[in-house]
Amino acid sequence: MTTLSKAFDSKTFKETGMELINFLADTFENADKREVIPYKTPEEQYLYWKKDFTISGNPEDLFKDVVNRSILYHHPHYMGHQTAVPALTSVLSSLVIDFMSNGMGVYEVGMVGNTMERVVCEHLCDKFGLGEDAGGFITSGGTLGTLTAILTAKAHYIHKHECDAKDIASLTVITSEQSHYCIERAAKTMGISSERIIKIPVDEDFRMRTDLLEEAYDMAEKSGKKVFCIVASAPSTSTGTHDDLIKTGKFCQEKDIWFHADGAHGAPAVFSEKYKYLVDGIGLADSVVMDFHKMMLTPGISTAVLLKHRHYAFETFRQEAEYLWNKNDFEWHHGGKSTFECTKSMSILKVYSLFKQFGDKVFEEFVDYQYDLTKEFAKLINCNHNFETAHNPDSNILCFRYTDCENPDSFNVRLREQIMIEGKFYIVQTSLNGKTYLRVTLLNPRTTIYHLERLLKELETTAKKLKLQKA
Repeated sequence: MTTLSKAFDSKTFKETGMELINFLADTFENADKREVIPYKTPEEQYLYWKKDFTISGNPEDLFKDVVNRSILYHHPHYMGHQTAVPALTSVLSSLVIDFMSNGMGVYEVGMVGNTMERVVCEHLCDKFGLGEDAGGFITSGGTLGTLTAILTAKAHYIHKHECDAKDIASLTVITSEQSHYCIERAAKTMGISSERIIKIPVDEDFRMRTDLLEEAYDMAEKSGKKVFCIVASAPSTSTGTHDDLIKTGKFCQEKDIWFHADGAHGAPAVFSEKYKYLVDGIGLADSVVMDFHKMMLTPGISTAVLLKHRHYAFETFRQEAEYLWNKNDFEWHHGGKSTFECTKSMSILKVYSLFKQFGDKVFEEFVDYQYDLTKEFAKLINCNHNFETAHNPDSNILCFRYTDCENPDSFNVRLREQIMIEGKFYIVQTSLNGKTYLRVTLLNPRTTIYHLERLLKELETTAKKLKLQKA
């Protein structure tokens, strides 16, 4: 058997696959019996894999090595970044996606994927109340999704107002000072300079002050800037705080400005009867982004871009490519007509499979559990005199810090680093009003208040050790 034929041997594939599935199932079932993060320094990792790369071996050992040397999201002590703990069906979907390797640029290759995208996006548009003309598509991540949405806003504005070069050079975006960095990145990628990215201050709960929108808009117009898009967060990344979408949306309607709702993390609250009030007003948006790989239980990365008027997207990326499409064919079934990507992964299968198996209910239960748990954790922290919270949680993101120390900012940095190195818990940090806070995002259905109590005890124990070292 040649080396090439070995790479396509179905018997080996079946045997390796079954062994891998068994290993992953065991890892999942026994997640809490290992470290959540087997931390190694960048140099240690580099030297290990540089040596490994030169040694021939079977894929079973390689896959196991990757898992054992990586952070494990399914561990109940994973409380770090806004990255989903994947439901197991969606993991199997990933295998099917990569086996098929169907692109999405043209219908013939992406027959199933493009159609699934339409079905799911229409369902989401209906949930958000975006209207009968709404629709959407999937991009590889929220940053690309945000760029796509704001590009669509820009293209629509230029077409609607018949802008000349001077007008285009004055186009301006308004957003919150707590908005995700991808808003500024998208604007700068589009050639919008820093002075034309207006950031509105937030209130004591880190919510964009909509009472300042009128003043910011008037000042921009008087200085020759053309505000074409306002972005509201649902929620902000650092604190998980939701901006007022109703007031923002109505302001945009009054001024005839594109309203973009960044629901990358929190838009799935729409599935919850208990928490859907957090996204009241999202139906006023001209565009919405929602990451499936945050609150929709799917592996990364996959983001829905939803538009109140689906056909606007075809003007955003209008190029001629006769070898792919007919010149005037702007139908939904050619994915490459409305996204940057052409050979895009059929990532929609990951969330489609969950909708098919469980319906909306699985997302409602997930949102309710995580949001309730975060509020319970905030109460636990506020009953402990060694800690303080930075805000009352809207969602499943909470910022807090250890305060029984001389310099809380530097001490909490050291505290987090030590916790991570020991591998027992994984949390992150952020900066709010110039102060350093620890930050958790609760995304694991297996995490309970018991694990959060253990986290606080571990932080207190580690803090005592650090203070003794300093003494």
